[in-house]
Amino acid sequence: MKKTIALILCICSFIYTVWYMHFGIPYKNSGALSEIGITHKALFVIWGVLTFASLAFSIILAYRRYLKTKVYIPLLAIAGVGLALTLTFDFKYEKMPDYYLHCTGSLTFSVVMGFTLFLLFLLCYKKAKLFKILTYLTAAILLTDLLMLIIFKENALIEALPIFAGYIMLNTVLFRRDKLEVKL
Repeated sequence: MKKTIALILCICSFIYTVWYMHFGIPYKNSGALSEIGITHKALFVIWGVLTFASLAFSIILAYRRYLKTKVYIPLLAIAGVGLALTLTFDFKYEKMPDYYLHCTGSLTFSVVMGFTLFLLFLLCYKKAKLFKILTYLTAAILLTDLLMLIIFKENALIEALPIFAGYIMLNTVLFRRDKLEVKL
């Protein structure tokens, strides 16, 4: 049941994000999610809360299923604080303290959430070939996203694609069937 809730949350978050991105031009700097949030503050808050809820819930389920560690708890708390800063402070360069707090929060949320996902797959690396693939895939996505941000600055596509990849990877491991071993 919890896996189904996680899947539904991820699907709703995906659909909402795609819809929310229509307020800007997804492949331009002016279409960045935070930029859209300047004129659509309430919708931006809904996007942030829905995104965090879907990722955090799925991460919690995956860690509980595959690992005994609770390292995800402080990591999700830090990511949550980052997102709270992002949603609370405006992305307006004219309001310098707000701008820096917003950007710090956004970066904290993205990096810590991505690291939490990467750590899940890394700690499960020896459990199955799928986790090996997802470890490398997550690292590649995070590095590519960083390079794209440096080269093209932020836009909705660069911001959203790692989140979408996270939804897919998390649901892949949540709905994965463990192999049954028959001992004779």
